[in-house]
Amino acid sequence: MSPAESDEGKSRRRLEAILEVTRHLASEPRLDPLLARIADETCSLLDAERSTLFLYDAARDELYSRMATKSEIKEIRFPADRGIAGAVAKQKTCLNIPDAYADPRFNPDVDKKTGWRTRNILAVPMLNLEGALVGVLETMNKRNVPFAPDDEMLLGALAAQAGVALERARLLEEFLAKRRLENEMELAHDIQVGLLPQVPPPLAGFELAGWSLPSEYAGGDFYDLFPWGEGMIGLMIGDAVGHGVGPAILATEVRALVRALALHSKEPDAVLTDANRLLAADVSEGRFVTLALAAISSDGSVRYASAGQGPLHVLRRGGAVTTLDSTGMPLGIIADAPVGAGPALELGAGDALLFISDGIFECDTASGELGIDAVLETARQHLHEPAPAFLASLKNLTEKVSPTGHFRDDRTAVTAKRLLDDPGEGVRSPTS
Repeated sequence: MSPAESDEGKSRRRLEAILEVTRHLASEPRLDPLLARIADETCSLLDAERSTLFLYDAARDELYSRMATKSEIKEIRFPADRGIAGAVAKQKTCLNIPDAYADPRFNPDVDKKTGWRTRNILAVPMLNLEGALVGVLETMNKRNVPFAPDDEMLLGALAAQAGVALERARLLEEFLAKRRLENEMELAHDIQVGLLPQVPPPLAGFELAGWSLPSEYAGGDFYDLFPWGEGMIGLMIGDAVGHGVGPAILATEVRALVRALALHSKEPDAVLTDANRLLAADVSEGRFVTLALAAISSDGSVRYASAGQGPLHVLRRGGAVTTLDSTGMPLGIIADAPVGAGPALELGAGDALLFISDGIFECDTASGELGIDAVLETARQHLHEPAPAFLASLKNLTEKVSPTGHFRDDRTAVTAKRLLDDPGEGVRSPTS
């Protein structure tokens, strides 16, 4: 066999090896097993003792390697202009270092820690199809001889295949992570919506309604309507500070806590005082909940307490509006802070108790925030309508004035409307 034929045979074998590696890389969609396979194939093809693959984080301009241990994947990160790998990343060119310790860019710290000695290094950039940097592939200590020019071409060909495979695996990993997050968000939303009252409890002489729309997939706003003994219902509205899953979980906890405490007391102020004491021992600093709780009797009498929640309003059939003050601090801040009782109220025929969250009157419009006056004016105009339509008018108002349809805060409203004695006066009776 002539030298030329020998070179041709060697090239053919290397080409076949690259094709085989390409098939292997194409069949592995997972990022971490793919990294391990590329490192193993590199050592095998170039007859080297060790290979390291560094991925490029463009957002942080860093190179990092992911190392598998028995229980986790650990990352080692460093600036993308440091060391041999950094030089390759910045120049996007191959570096063949015959004597690692003679090159000032080489960092011997790893050798010192492990007792392993790096003799020579061959490093090439890995690029995607658009030519953007994906990472750097290094191989070290070719057995017996230094890395040759044909090793550079071989590693370059392998890096080209690896760069595309890694980009595909990274995009797939990001897509799957996004889908998992979306599924979790949908689950959080479904759970929160499922805990809202599906059908208001009956209360003779009243119509009850409520709605809540988070600004994101889940939110801190909540409301509740629940039976509270014979001839009485509980009405609450609350806001756990923040948006997303954390506040939604806290809101769910507080709603359940208030319901449980209401089994042992019929006084809103006593329930909220106990809830505050228990919650303060359970939440981290910076977390708190504003909450208003009202006890409404079928005779029209109302007792309420408010832990920093507002505004709360009574709309009279004749058009007058009474604003109810807060009677205590938000829940969860100071354990021994009591929540006082508000003044006793009476709802006459056609009157309504209206609790809304700040996401409604702070809704953005083309000229600024909507404002409480505009909300109350709309409420007055629709007070004669059944409770669900009365509340829907507030939702429709925010959607009408919003220039983008995006709301930066959760929106929640709940009402108890006392029916007119005469159904012919414009509001349905309980039997109509």
